[in-house]
Amino acid sequence: MDNETLEKFFANGILVDAAIEGVELNNVDNMINTLKAKGIFILNTSVMHDVFSNKIVDDSRRIDIIKNYDGRTSPSKPADWTVYFNSRFNRLRDMLVAKENGGLMSLSQVKGMPSGTSVKFIAMISKISISPIKKFMVLDIEDNTTSYRALSSTVKDGVLDDQVVIIKGKKSKDAVFIDDIILPDVQVKENLETDIPDSYAVFLSDVHVGSKLFAKEPLERFIKWINSETDEYANIAKSVDFLFIVGDMIDGIGVYPDQEKELEINDLKKQYEELYNILDKIPKNIKIIISQGNHDATHIAEPQPRLDPSFAGPLYKLDNAIFLSNPYQINLVVNDHKTNVLGYHGFSIPYYANTISKYNKMNPEDIEAIMRIHLKSRHLAPTHGSTQVIPLQEDFLIIGETPDIYVTGHIHKVLLGKYKETILINASCWQYQTSYQKKYGLEPEVAKVPVVNLKTKEGLILDFLGEKVQVYKKAIKV
Repeated sequence: MDNETLEKFFANGILVDAAIEGVELNNVDNMINTLKAKGIFILNTSVMHDVFSNKIVDDSRRIDIIKNYDGRTSPSKPADWTVYFNSRFNRLRDMLVAKENGGLMSLSQVKGMPSGTSVKFIAMISKISISPIKKFMVLDIEDNTTSYRALSSTVKDGVLDDQVVIIKGKKSKDAVFIDDIILPDVQVKENLETDIPDSYAVFLSDVHVGSKLFAKEPLERFIKWINSETDEYANIAKSVDFLFIVGDMIDGIGVYPDQEKELEINDLKKQYEELYNILDKIPKNIKIIISQGNHDATHIAEPQPRLDPSFAGPLYKLDNAIFLSNPYQINLVVNDHKTNVLGYHGFSIPYYANTISKYNKMNPEDIEAIMRIHLKSRHLAPTHGSTQVIPLQEDFLIIGETPDIYVTGHIHKVLLGKYKETILINASCWQYQTSYQKKYGLEPEVAKVPVVNLKTKEGLILDFLGEKVQVYKKAIKV
């Protein structure tokens, strides 16, 4: 194939194996669209065979991509930030308009109303101030027409800087007195009965291959289990169709102070090679969904593109792996039944633990509460500065479609909870306590694996730390 064809594949995020660069292709655009629809981002000889014989994937068990950052960049100039925030405000405003039955004003209209008038409008909260004796809360607010101020006689829980909200209240001379604040919030999804066989998704995160503190033996125990080589919960292992790794696959280099003293492997590429040796042992019928975190070989600003093959090349030899951005949203399809999964490494979570005092213990209950804030705000980092972001033309951290499962990592804790009908997961870790964690009193929960049955929406957490696989926490059902 010529350079123009190779560039076309590359521009669409598809790598071409050197073994087939000499092959002449017809209907290149159709092949690219097919590969992207099936979540395949490396074209090699086996994929070529499957494409032409119409066997790319088993359509009864497939992954449909809903949202995946393609790596576009931004100069990050002031004008780019203006476009970014306007896009963010407009998208969240549209969600709020859909929740409310009319009667919404702009802030400029509110300003022109007589004192005592009942008003209802959408605004972004630019600043929150609390009176020293905590008798009232002051919100500086704005929309795309003007800015104003709103006052509440009580400190309202869950209201944060930069959220886009509906405010209901009464107009006074120079402010609005708040009666109610409505967040965008996710919808309650109808929990339909499904006529599909048992199909399980398992969730891993923060593997940290390359660290001296890498929990190698427990992960080997997990690999044996998922290969149905152990007796405990073998019925589940045999029905696993999807395996998620939600970032921090390797320990990286120079991520935290004195990290080099705790590294077993001091080369990024060799860390990924070792990870490949582990993941290659997973049964090939299981689809592996891989995204990255702050320890991986990528920029820290979000969204993060899928792993760069120049560092993580060995992983791209995994025929059963799909590489996605951080964050992403996909559908797991089993016999045409769709389970929507929102995946996010979770880099913004510590910000809310540090700024909301009641969550600063960073236990699983606190993490669950912060994940609920994300869903209620319809944003993975609703407060600007809670994570580093790239000012794209649209805000990739907005939560569009309501997920059936929302999974994070990063915190090295494990949880399996729910909000409305959305299952909440924090996917544990495979690294024992580092010196950095010890300094801050962070105790990791190691080698715990949340498991969800896509048919019944039942979940449990399996513990691989001991010699035998056992349940870590009791099951949930949503």
